[in-house]
Amino acid sequence: MRTTPRLILILYVIALALSFALSATADTPAPPRDYMKVTENEKYVLVMLAPPMKWVSKDTELRNTYKESGLYRNDGSSEPLWAVLWYSFSVYPSSDGKHIVRMGPWATSVDDLALAFYENGKELKKYLIKDLIKDETKLKRTVSHFFWHKEPRFNDKDGTMLIETTDGQTYLFSVTTGEILKK
Repeated sequence: MRTTPRLILILYVIALALSFALSATADTPAPPRDYMKVTENEKYVLVMLAPPMKWVSKDTELRNTYKESGLYRNDGSSEPLWAVLWYSFSVYPSSDGKHIVRMGPWATSVDDLALAFYENGKELKKYLIKDLIKDETKLKRTVSHFFWHKEPRFNDKDGTMLIETTDGQTYLFSVTTGEILKK
């Protein structure tokens, strides 16, 4: 009879330990991964290669074709039109083969990058989260980070990027200059 309560207690402790372990990893940033994104007109492909020290798994086939992060012609060529020295989980390449919008990392501070605009791999303009948020109390917080915007809307045809913040601000950016067109 004593075995049953002890077994139940042991199972309870194991379940409790597992729930703590799972919740500890549930709110952590995903590790960088290699990926590519084709432009809307399918003429170009933007390649993002994760920094080597951050690999969890790398895409060997992608790395055999492309040696650095940047924009390539979507014709099988392996020479970049231009390269970048940064990594982003979320990028929006323009069909003109010149412009790209880079979203910032998993937000942990209002001093983090919100988004940046590039032409031929060179930064045109960047915005920190604090540049776009007016009311920090409206940030959607988790244990390790916060959400400051809704899903961005990239319009390749118009050359614009629309961002709605969690505090109700709406910004329309020019992809070619990085300037705010409308607030």
